[in-house]
Amino acid sequence: MNRFLWLVRREVAEHRAIWIAPAIVIGCLFLLLMLARAHLGFDVNASFADVPRDGQIRLHMLAYAMVTAIIFLVMGTVGFFYCIDALYADRADRSVLFWKSLPLSDAETVLSKFATAAVLIPLVATAGAVIAHLAIGGGLMAKFALSGHYPGLWLHPHAIAGGAAMALATCVVAVLWYAPVVSYLMLASAWAPRAPFLWAVLPPVAAAVLEAVVLRTSYVRDLVMERLFGLYAAFGERRPDGQPDRGDVNGLAELAERLGEVDWQARVLEFLRAPDLWAGVVVAALLLAAAMWVRRYRDETS
Repeated sequence: MNRFLWLVRREVAEHRAIWIAPAIVIGCLFLLLMLARAHLGFDVNASFADVPRDGQIRLHMLAYAMVTAIIFLVMGTVGFFYCIDALYADRADRSVLFWKSLPLSDAETVLSKFATAAVLIPLVATAGAVIAHLAIGGGLMAKFALSGHYPGLWLHPHAIAGGAAMALATCVVAVLWYAPVVSYLMLASAWAPRAPFLWAVLPPVAAAVLEAVVLRTSYVRDLVMERLFGLYAAFGERRPDGQPDRGDVNGLAELAERLGEVDWQARVLEFLRAPDLWAGVVVAALLLAAAMWVRRYRDETS
């Protein structure tokens, strides 16, 4: 266990973007909200102070959820480039010869990199989101209070706890939902003789184009898009026609009321029970085993 943790610490030390990126995002969001006004996407025709207390807390949680989504999006980009470089870089600089000389199995090495991408990066994103909630909430309260406006309940315990709970739920769902994506990218990284980005991106793109031209269908494209963006289904609301709800409302009070009608816990649990989620976990295990096999028998000098 200590050896595995040491391998994960090595990954963090070699890829500083894992912890630098969220710090940069938090700083940029803080400065943006302190120096500018955010466009909320609806007409604010009622004073925020006129919204009931519970409604204000729900609105703050919604704002925190948006901050969480931004941080997870950035960390997802960091994770993508980490994955396509994880097993290729060792061969590119020939350091794989050194690592294979140590009493470390290929399974340990691959699993440590997978744990870094699939588990550690979402955990860092979750921690970054909670820190962002505290920093942005405190900054906005101070800004509004100094300008003579209603400061809001940004640092109310329920608002902070709700934002943290949503960030943690996003982390758990992201770990499971994106496991096959991480495994596929690591397999491409282990296989690619050069340009791992192209080896990772071109096969699904080529398969989708070929299917569209030959069969006039879009199953591959839909599968890829669902796996990349289907996480929204855990929290997004849909209209009866199946399209995502844009959340068009006439004011803050109506938005707060609609948020109170949503059972977020039930929605997340329903997503966790979805067959697609666990089918993806099985596929991730198979792809990860393939990545271990490729790394074991791949020519380490190519």
